[in-house]
Amino acid sequence: MANQAAKGGFRPGRIVPPLLLVLSFFLVSLSTGSLKGLPKRIGMTVSGGFQKGFAAIGQAVSGSVSYIGGLKDLNEQYTELARKVERYANLEREYANLRAENDRMREQLGYSKGGTSRLIPARIVAKDPGNMNSGFVIDQGSADGVRKNMPVVAFQNGIEGIVGKVAETGEGSAIVLPLYDSRLFVSARLARTRYEGLASGQGGLQKPLILKYVSKLAAAEVQFGDMVVTSGLDSIYPPDISIGRVREVVLPEFQSSADILLDPALDLGKLEFLFILDASSDAAVSTTAAAATQAPGSTKEVAE
Repeated sequence: MANQAAKGGFRPGRIVPPLLLVLSFFLVSLSTGSLKGLPKRIGMTVSGGFQKGFAAIGQAVSGSVSYIGGLKDLNEQYTELARKVERYANLEREYANLRAENDRMREQLGYSKGGTSRLIPARIVAKDPGNMNSGFVIDQGSADGVRKNMPVVAFQNGIEGIVGKVAETGEGSAIVLPLYDSRLFVSARLARTRYEGLASGQGGLQKPLILKYVSKLAAAEVQFGDMVVTSGLDSIYPPDISIGRVREVVLPEFQSSADILLDPALDLGKLEFLFILDASSDAAVSTTAAAATQAPGSTKEVAE
């Protein structure tokens, strides 16, 4: 066991040769001067490593600062471009609105020039926000020649259509009773078959108009989309002004007449400009024309 302990224990003889080798190397290097610059070289190596590290860190920080500055410039440029795009979009919308209004005004102007009767142009200036199905106010009144029960029409998408009639007048404004009001009745006829009836509203802008008192036999000839126009048989509306188109024919079981539902010829919810028809001016024009065509000598002969 002693031999085994001696074998596994510490033996100074094993360390002496390596130490002698290192010592010999040191003495040789010292004698030849090769260790003279070793500390300096080690210091330069260490300091060079630190310098490279600091340089790399400085470059990274400088690059980050430059990158952040570039991002800030890009953000400012983007904000300015976004403002310009918004301004251009607003200008484009204003241009489109002006062009649409110009087209509407041109359409109304062309219609007013093309008519033979006197037209009083008007604009809707007010509606009752609590009751959108009531009448609306226009900017023409008795001072402009507007009187109660005058017919009101409009021109929309190339169609002349009934809007309603004047219900009340003031000096500078008037109230129009719209076609969809259940208190308004218009003598009407089917443009294609010429059958007559009485058209009225059902008290709501979203509800269809209704044409009553058309016989069931006549209703058999009615087709979807047929135009219904004014007949001119009442004392208010001139003939052949559009009222609406046939949507549906209803045949009540215990009635001799049919109820024909109509879609208004005009989109009454989009109206802005209207015309009041002065029927008295037609009579005045026709009387003046008749007097103008009479021979000058004929009046003399009658007088004699």
